[in-house]
Amino acid sequence: MLSDLEDALRQLHVALESIDNLDAEEVARLKQAASEIEATLDSQDVDSASLAKMLQQQTDAFQQSHPVLTRTVGRVADMLSQMGT
Repeated sequence: MLSDLEDALRQLHVALESIDNLDAEEVARLKQAASEIEATLDSQDVDSASLAKMLQQQTDAFQQSHPVLTRTVGRVADMLSQMGT
């Protein structure tokens, strides 16, 4: 599952780089969240549930306008939720 999560995070980074009509602040928040997740993947004390919740909350603003990005973020959040705390 970890390699799937790493792949999904790479896809998220690619999607964030290719979107030009998303608010810069939203992009920055998502990039920061993805970086935090990547930095803690090997840690045993990761609160993956709270990371998943944070990602889901940040997609609310652009669900309609960016469905592919929303699905990618949702995929990462689902994987984090399945990992447990």
